[in-house]
Amino acid sequence: MATPTATPPAPPPQNLGTPPAGFYSPLGGFSQKDQTPTGSPYNPLHWPQWFSYHKNRLGLPNPGKFERLHGEVKETFVTNFLFDGAQANIIKELSPHFHVQHQFSLGSQVMPPMYNFMSGYMTERTMAQGTMDNDTNLNAVVRHMWSMKSLTKVVAQMTHMPGHSMLQVEHDYNGTDFSINLKAMNPNPMEFTGLYVASYLQSVTPKLALGSELVLQRPTPDMEETAMSLVGKYTGKDFIATAQFQGLGAIQASYYQRINEKVDFGVEINALVQGQRREAVATVGGKFDFRQATFRGQIDTTGRVSAVLEEKMAPGFSFLISGDLDHMKGQSKFGVGIMLSA
Repeated sequence: MATPTATPPAPPPQNLGTPPAGFYSPLGGFSQKDQTPTGSPYNPLHWPQWFSYHKNRLGLPNPGKFERLHGEVKETFVTNFLFDGAQANIIKELSPHFHVQHQFSLGSQVMPPMYNFMSGYMTERTMAQGTMDNDTNLNAVVRHMWSMKSLTKVVAQMTHMPGHSMLQVEHDYNGTDFSINLKAMNPNPMEFTGLYVASYLQSVTPKLALGSELVLQRPTPDMEETAMSLVGKYTGKDFIATAQFQGLGAIQASYYQRINEKVDFGVEINALVQGQRREAVATVGGKFDFRQATFRGQIDTTGRVSAVLEEKMAPGFSFLISGDLDHMKGQSKFGVGIMLSA
């Protein structure tokens, strides 16, 4: 009787989706972090490949947008939320992509009674929003995301007052470890007049980013003025420190500190050092998120104290209180408002 022979185990199936070690697959992208360039590092023609190779090995993060350098600090201030008089905002969601808003304001010390109608349309890639007041002044914003890295925004303002209408076109490109912004305000391609701004922000370490901004202003073909600024941004575990050195001795520095999930603080210093002129203003602000309310307060070295409280009374209904007191000028402003969303 023949002895049965044991069948050898079948070899493990090969992973056809993963190329063998050392094999470059075009599906893996144009550059791989662990793939060493084949050219010699002493050949100048291969220097861009070696530079990209060593830069990718650092794993640098995206530094964010240039215009958002002081964004975290501004969120703790009341500047963008302050109002006076009485105000009412009614927001209506007509569809998942379309909404309208009615805004009524009266009793302001600096603005006449006003009504604003706003409408907005938003998808995953496109956002369009327009605002018209009772004097038929129109503001419009259109933003389109071409890809995850490229975005174009157009801002238009049309008024009856001569010289106040404006057109602004800008484009953002966010790379892996850098961001670029190009902006043009009231451009005239025929005479090359208008305001042109170019900014670049680059991460040099996982926590430090450096950048620069160049501004070119040409109100007329025979008049030209340029300005340049240098910036630095350091991001820690729970804080962000930013400094911007502008032309003509202007310095802007800010510090943002996150205390916990519900408490944030920010400090901003604006200084001007020009010849015998020495001026500086420091502002301290704080944001407190409670279970049903959000409070923002700030104080600066000119003796101005401001605060805004938003109380969520019910789902879709909020009550707002705003106060501003300037001790040096002896002026005060107070406002109340409601916000209804349906």
